[in-house]
Amino acid sequence: MATFIKDSVRVYIARENVTSKTWSGGISSLGVLGAAALSQNTSSREIMEVENVTGVSIGSFNLEFDTFQTLKDAFDHDIEIKEVGSGSCDFIAKNGTNTTGNDLSHDELWALAYELPNGWNSAPGTVPIWDPAADVEATGGAPKTAATDDRGYAIIVEQKIATSSYLFWCFFNCKIACSINFASKQASRGTLSWDDARFISFDKHTAAPVVGTSILAPAVAYGWSAP
Repeated sequence: MATFIKDSVRVYIARENVTSKTWSGGISSLGVLGAAALSQNTSSREIMEVENVTGVSIGSFNLEFDTFQTLKDAFDHDIEIKEVGSGSCDFIAKNGTNTTGNDLSHDELWALAYELPNGWNSAPGTVPIWDPAADVEATGGAPKTAATDDRGYAIIVEQKIATSSYLFWCFFNCKIACSINFASKQASRGTLSWDDARFISFDKHTAAPVVGTSILAPAVAYGWSAP
């Protein structure tokens, strides 16, 4: 018998780069804490949670087919196929975290979206920065794979559909942005949005990731693996 898909929805985030240091200076103290939260393990990319999510919207999640014609050859048409993905989630904002193993609070997430929306791929001294010249796609270089591309963040949307049954929509190498809606004497609300994903995947699994322990794994269709 078919049933409605209506169980809990969770959103996870991880860094795409493996550039780790003891961050300090150059950006705000909240930005430093946000970068540190995603870099707890210097050799891996642990998954953190965007807590208190009230809803998720997936804007695009598909293959895009572009055709282009070689100059001076009316019969030579090429097709470029690329993956595209974007989405957003709303959450009730708070200071601190409740989920065991989660080191990324909402204020730190806002700081990352403001100061490091493309993530970071370089670290002069102890400051995480985004260097466009080091991004091969931005400079016309050959595209990397999901496993080696350092740009941005990975977003994983989890929908529980039954006991020991979960769906995962994975967005890799995203740019992120955040907004906030203040309310006097009421809980403020925020929105995390992500777009321009370079790689996407979709699959189901029998378990959910363990926050702060499970590792980002672009080679796996559901996006993560045990450490």
